[in-house]
Amino acid sequence: MLFTTFAFLLVGLTTASIAYYLVCIFAAMKFFSEARRCCDGKLPPATILIPLCGTDFEAYENHASFCRQTYPSFQIVFGVHDGNDASVPVVRKLMADFPDRDIELVISPEAIGENPKVNNLHNMLVRAKHEVIILVDSDIRVGPDCLAVIVPQLSDEGVGLVTCFYRAGKALNGASALESVGITGEFAPGVLVAWLTEGMSFALGALIATTRKKLRSIGGFEAIADYLADDFMLGNLMHKAGYEVRLSPYVVETLQPPMRFWSMLKHQIRWARGIRACRPLGHLGSLVTHGTALAVLCVIANQASTPSLLLLAATLIARLTMGWVVGAHFLRDVNLGKNLWLLPIRDLLSFALWCVSLFGKEVEWRGQLFKIVGDGKITPVQRGL
Repeated sequence: MLFTTFAFLLVGLTTASIAYYLVCIFAAMKFFSEARRCCDGKLPPATILIPLCGTDFEAYENHASFCRQTYPSFQIVFGVHDGNDASVPVVRKLMADFPDRDIELVISPEAIGENPKVNNLHNMLVRAKHEVIILVDSDIRVGPDCLAVIVPQLSDEGVGLVTCFYRAGKALNGASALESVGITGEFAPGVLVAWLTEGMSFALGALIATTRKKLRSIGGFEAIADYLADDFMLGNLMHKAGYEVRLSPYVVETLQPPMRFWSMLKHQIRWARGIRACRPLGHLGSLVTHGTALAVLCVIANQASTPSLLLLAATLIARLTMGWVVGAHFLRDVNLGKNLWLLPIRDLLSFALWCVSLFGKEVEWRGQLFKIVGDGKITPVQRGL
């Protein structure tokens, strides 16, 4: 009787997953038909903050894409904790190659919390010359129109920050392909559903645009300095302060090197545990987003009955259609278009990672081990203890 109840439960959850995929498609169609790429055309001076730690894959071209912006006036500030950081020569080369650009390098070990990236941003902000600030991850590459599209949306006083989608620029081996298809085929659809159903109450860390005034109004970088998911918290605090967190249709690219499978897993576990800490109920409810795994379990629980096999087929059709519509069509992810067949495999992996994320609180970030405490804050862990 218990097994029968479990089998029926899986049927219900799988059916809910199909419904979720359809909602994702609807959300994407609605968002991209309504989204505004700019407001009134104002292009105020802006400062781009790019925190560094080591040298990312194709780092020079990533950073150079910001130097090539077709924007009237902007400054780029790079920051490192250590003057011997491997990224320093890359920044020096940029300064030499783009002498007409206002580029600065901040080297400071000062810390205001446990999050090294936020510490870096805090140290860099002192050297920022402009009211508008753009926070950018070090592995991000953009088109020359990025600032011209993003910054005008801040002219609305009700907008606290602007954030945008991202996709993988390259997928050079199997592990990086599995990670890349998850970005636009799994993560982005979830963001769109959140936008549709509850509005944006968080930010995506690839690129965030805000102002000094609004950052100060939520407590500055000090308010997020101890959190693992600093991007989520920045958007969440803006939302709680009554500001709109605006999701832009502009898509930036993250450049990933060939990855080892274990490295990819550690990154995904950190991500999943971070989400669980920030949104525990949402993380638990995300079970229904794992339709492929649920459908496979349904087939097993129902002993490969014809209805269960048909449900699996329907789930895969809905899943692949959703992935193509959101990722390949709207987000123009070439990697996903080429590797659409990987989505079911990625789904099974994501379900396993979701299960793992329910237990344990340790994550590895840039070679350092942290433990998640409280509502998403982190504290360093000494290896071997």
